[in-house]
Amino acid sequence: MKNIQNEIKKIERKDWHLWILTSGVFLSLVAFVLLLIFYSDVRNLYEKELSNYTYNLLFVGFTGISLLFLAYILFKEQSIKKLRGELFKEKVLSQSLEERFQELKALFEVSTLVNSEIELSLILDLISKTVRDYLQTDRCSVLLFDKKKNKLVCVSAHGVSSEKIKNTELNPGESVAGWVMTHGEPLLLGEELQEDKFKNFVSKEEKISSSLSVPLKVKNEIKGVLNVCMVKGKRKFNEADLKLVSIFAQNAAVSIEKAELYQEVKKQAEVLEKTLEDLKKTQGQLIQSEKMRVLGDLAGGIVHDFNNILGIITGRAELLLKQAKEEGFIKGLMLIEQVANDGAEIIRRLREYTKIGQGSIFIKVDLNKILRQVVELTSFKWKDEALARGININIDMDLKEINPIAGNPSEIREVFVNLLLNAIEALPKGGEITLGTRMENDYVLAWVRDDGIGMKEEVKSKIFEPFFTLKGEKGMGLGLTIVSGLVSKHQGNITVDSELGKGTCIWLKFPVSRKAQEEEEKITVIDFQPANILVIEDEKNMRDIILEMLSEQGHSVTLAVDGKQGIEFFKKGTYDLVLTNLSMPEMSGWEVIREIKSANPYVKVALMTGCGTQTKEEEAKGADFLISKPFKKNQLLFAVSEAIKKNKNFSPEGNLTCKKS
Repeated sequence: MKNIQNEIKKIERKDWHLWILTSGVFLSLVAFVLLLIFYSDVRNLYEKELSNYTYNLLFVGFTGISLLFLAYILFKEQSIKKLRGELFKEKVLSQSLEERFQELKALFEVSTLVNSEIELSLILDLISKTVRDYLQTDRCSVLLFDKKKNKLVCVSAHGVSSEKIKNTELNPGESVAGWVMTHGEPLLLGEELQEDKFKNFVSKEEKISSSLSVPLKVKNEIKGVLNVCMVKGKRKFNEADLKLVSIFAQNAAVSIEKAELYQEVKKQAEVLEKTLEDLKKTQGQLIQSEKMRVLGDLAGGIVHDFNNILGIITGRAELLLKQAKEEGFIKGLMLIEQVANDGAEIIRRLREYTKIGQGSIFIKVDLNKILRQVVELTSFKWKDEALARGININIDMDLKEINPIAGNPSEIREVFVNLLLNAIEALPKGGEITLGTRMENDYVLAWVRDDGIGMKEEVKSKIFEPFFTLKGEKGMGLGLTIVSGLVSKHQGNITVDSELGKGTCIWLKFPVSRKAQEEEEKITVIDFQPANILVIEDEKNMRDIILEMLSEQGHSVTLAVDGKQGIEFFKKGTYDLVLTNLSMPEMSGWEVIREIKSANPYVKVALMTGCGTQTKEEEAKGADFLISKPFKKNQLLFAVSEAIKKNKNFSPEGNLTCKKS
């Protein structure tokens, strides 16, 4: 551009030089002619020197030369004028190219930012600033449509009153931007601003002379408006300005679409991340479940033996209770019996955790009594073990007078044993634990509070989830899950208050008992008429306890150590009832039942099993009664009584002649 201007200046200087030279030549010619005319000496001189030429010829010659020179000068002037015109055109073209270059530069900067920046507010702010600077307008603003508010919101503004209009809200159809938003078309206004249909679209406080608004479209959906206006200046926008602003508007629309896609991708990524976390969590749970299943399969093989052991403990404790007279000895035996019964109940519930069980019979339960038992049962932990570790844990009982609740005593005990053991673990340096109860309308409220380490909010929200544990490999993460399940089973609810470093309080609420059975067992014994009973049991201690329980009632008992011996005794004698164990070496209880029923289909057979009461009906086919180990004496006698009751034609000779019920 500067080179063109320099060339024009050079041509103008040459033009002046030619005119000066022309003027000099013309003046010289005039002077020469005047000398010839007015000064005779010169004329005479020329006449002598130029004798062969006439004066007129000489005059004409000089005149011709001058005219030719003038013609040359005029030709050069025309060439210079033409060159000047061409250079002027080049100057205009150069200016246009310069403007185009600046335009492309601005578009390039915006496009680069659009492709590199993901923050929508920064992009829109740069676009509004670039448009204002390039077009030299008084103000440029960007308004986006907020679907929730159903309004246009100014998110960026540069120029006159920019801070004032930022974050302002417009209804669709309000102002020029609102009109563009509603109609979806660009609007270029100059003199039209004074027309009636546009008067209400501009502020009366600002004298806007020209306005240009372009919709921001994304897939035929209008997302906002790019608005440009002249307030103080006299410039009027034209179609070229409209085209340029439309290009900037397209960039803004691309930015909006990109931002929306980014937000959608971000949202999907968050969902995917959560899904992956859930999958990892589920995978972990599946692994734990598989471990539990394998453990359950392995444990299933020893359940029978374990229940046999518990049966021996409970049976012997029950028999010793009748002989004991010392209060301390009686209390110890009762505690042994209670713990053994709770152990059997735990095994039953563990089986129910993966299989459908028969459920529990609810009776009236004194929660205060349960809590006292729990404190005594766990004394080895909070007292003996704590003292061995050199710490002191105090248990405070805040038990008010309460009504009984409906529940399974063993399950309720397990709930509070779990909670108390957790509270003890929360006191690594010792402390105080409070167990309390009180009435709250038709509910019994109980709590276990400790002043231990407490827990974070995120931990508190997960403590009842299966397999969630803070104990690492030492814990399975099922304790509080089972607690929550047992509380729900009793129509209660459980909540947790905890603060890190200040302790934890577990609140439990149970409905007051209304339809629960009385705690005392109501067993109807029908005529303990002596009967001839065959007992087939491979465990010697169990055989001895059954023999003692039945003999005390006057029954005649024959003992067999396995299935084969039992079948031999049955074929040789006559029996009113056969009690057979399920799991025995060489011959199982099922085989014993088939042999006995094939020999005498009317004899009653009771199946004793340490595998719980979850035996399927098709598996128990052929057995008249199912007795789950460990059992109490009354339960055994009740089974015998029922066998006699179902035999309507009981014979003193020992034959059961009725059909199997």
